[in-house]
Amino acid sequence: MCLRGVAYGDGTFVAVGNFSPILTSTDGTEWLVRIPGATGLFAVGFGDGVFVAVGLGGIILTSP
Repeated sequence: MCLRGVAYGDGTFVAVGNFSPILTSTDGTEWLVRIPGATGLFAVGFGDGVFVAVGLGGIILTSP
């Protein structure tokens, strides 16, 4: 697992990576796998109530 980016917003941490799933945590210690097949992501950010992750091939993922 190679994490590349972490963001925090609305009480939740979101971590993304090159060869890792999207992970979330409310305390930074215990992490849950949210999207197992989401790989190739380089960065994640939070703004205006939305998490946005970007990666290979111009992929952009947003939280609901």
